[in-house]
Amino acid sequence: MKKFLKSAGLPIGVFALAIGSAFATNAMKSPLAIELGYQKIDDEGLECSIPRAMCSDTGTVFCTWTVGTTTHRLYGKQTVPDVGTVCTKTLYQITP
Repeated sequence: MKKFLKSAGLPIGVFALAIGSAFATNAMKSPLAIELGYQKIDDEGLECSIPRAMCSDTGTVFCTWTVGTTTHRLYGKQTVPDVGTVCTKTLYQITP
């Protein structure tokens, strides 16, 4: 019995470490990519305001920011070749 435990101990330990690592890695993945939402200053989205709210790149309800009675849709920054950084990426509300 002692010989069996000695010979099987290392493979069992390696297997347990692999299973534990798989669970730890999977737990660190997030289904959401959280980004800062910016208000467009112009219609083309070439100018962005300061960050207004945290938004997600997935969802169904657009990310918005309200000032008084006016609601503004928020966008993410993205780089467009030959133009530069623009606020045109569609963002959505973060849902729990």
